[in-house]
Amino acid sequence: MIRFARRSIAVVCLVLSAGLWAVPAAQAAPHWKIQSCHGALQAYWLPNVAMSGVFLACATTADRNEQINDAATSGDMTRRYNAAQALIQQNADSFLTPESPCEPGQEAAMGGAHAECAD
Repeated sequence: MIRFARRSIAVVCLVLSAGLWAVPAAQAAPHWKIQSCHGALQAYWLPNVAMSGVFLACATTADRNEQINDAATSGDMTRRYNAAQALIQQNADSFLTPESPCEPGQEAAMGGAHAECAD
């Protein structure tokens, strides 16, 4: 009986110590959720008109070019900066793929579609 108890204690100790060294389960990495724009629309970074910054929206190529040109040729330095920022962001997004790493909440214009990073 004592021999059985010693073996049982040894097995329990072995199992518990193995649990301490076990690698925790990997959490799923953030990934891109991609949503296509409707019809002939594509996702573009566009310059804000009234304040600093850019935003991602579905638009026609002609509308996007008009907004960029209007902002770039305006006398307002903020709008001109926004136009440049929209072009730079659009170019940076052209290198992204659905497998690219991302940060939750990040947005991108990926292959003409709107992409958002989610957990």
